[in-house]
Amino acid sequence: MRSIACVLVCLLAAACSESQGPGDGGDAGCREEDRYSVPFAEEDLTFHVGPYVEHTTTTTTAIGWETLESGDTRLEYGPDDSYGQVVEGESGTMHQVQIEGLQPATLYHYRACSGEQCTGDLFFTTAPEGGRPVRFAVYGDCQDRAPTHHQVVEQVMADEAAMALVVGDTVGDGRNREEFKQLYYDPARAMAHTIPRWAAIGNHDRKDTEAVHYIDYHIFPEDPGVPQAEISFSFTYGDAFFLVFDNTMDHYDLFFPPVEGNNPQLWVWLQEQAASEEAQNARWRFAFAHYPAISSCHDSEDNDSHPEAAMRVHVLPMLWENNFHAYFSGHVHCYERLDFDGHLVFITGGGGGSLEGDCSTDISQSQLSNCVYHHMIVELGCEQARLWARDYEGNILDRVVLNEDGSYELDN
Repeated sequence: MRSIACVLVCLLAAACSESQGPGDGGDAGCREEDRYSVPFAEEDLTFHVGPYVEHTTTTTTAIGWETLESGDTRLEYGPDDSYGQVVEGESGTMHQVQIEGLQPATLYHYRACSGEQCTGDLFFTTAPEGGRPVRFAVYGDCQDRAPTHHQVVEQVMADEAAMALVVGDTVGDGRNREEFKQLYYDPARAMAHTIPRWAAIGNHDRKDTEAVHYIDYHIFPEDPGVPQAEISFSFTYGDAFFLVFDNTMDHYDLFFPPVEGNNPQLWVWLQEQAASEEAQNARWRFAFAHYPAISSCHDSEDNDSHPEAAMRVHVLPMLWENNFHAYFSGHVHCYERLDFDGHLVFITGGGGGSLEGDCSTDISQSQLSNCVYHHMIVELGCEQARLWARDYEGNILDRVVLNEDGSYELDN
């Protein structure tokens, strides 16, 4: 990520609702009808890429855009379209700014400028505090079909997601910079103006070449405890803790102990994050990475290779020990729901890559598979979480009700 200019502001906008602290469980003050939802801006084509909203908290947000010609970086923002505040960043063709001191669950108007060019009026929203229902989307493997990715995104917006996570393979070949515009940012341009997307790195994003373009575009948390900044990170949003990590094994940072007594840096970090106070104080805990633990779309050789086997042997047991509610992955271009000893695991790789043709491997964990383009929604309610998968034409594929204790029931 390029250097980001930060500005501290104190805007006199009130938070939208009173909130409970994370980990408090169901609250009489929580009402399902108060679910946090956001409007979406119209698509703005002023700049080559973006503007796009990424890492967002209750009091901060990060916004980036790219121009074809070098210029200054200015972003005006405020509670209405008169703005009133300005943040500036480094000049160049890649523009990134971070705004701090915002109010939770609040809509802010903004416009991005470089040189004589400015976008129209856009808006972003900050994250809600705990105690308020909220929806987030999960999908992955956008790869090489921009129109399909766009159709998936349209369904995400129709499902009123307040944020999204992408489980890797954001493009077909991460060595080609233009693919990030064509295959990842342009198909989601309108959505990305308004709500944040976080992503787990996939093998097609090319960490083996240091993921130069992937890192240049993205504005994710930079944790000194991981081998590569912005590749593995954690954050909270509403009542949930999100653990996003690299399991591609393309380079030097194996995340699991390959031999007894060896504790690679990323494996140590994963255990620390899963057991952290921030994770354990959250009502909901979810993990995301690119490679699955197993799939009926893989033959036995693939399922027994790394990193799939490492996920089953090391990572999933560690997550369950720390009371995580579900693990989401991609890589397999299909929707698949799996059960690991009563724990939910999902594969949601239907964002645009070529669909799998044969998913007939007999594995005991597989409960349902459907190889269509799709996304998932997780709605964190006052008492339960409701999850569903929807294809790119709007058809429901699967429904699950998840309880706070980790148990679940089907709702099909």
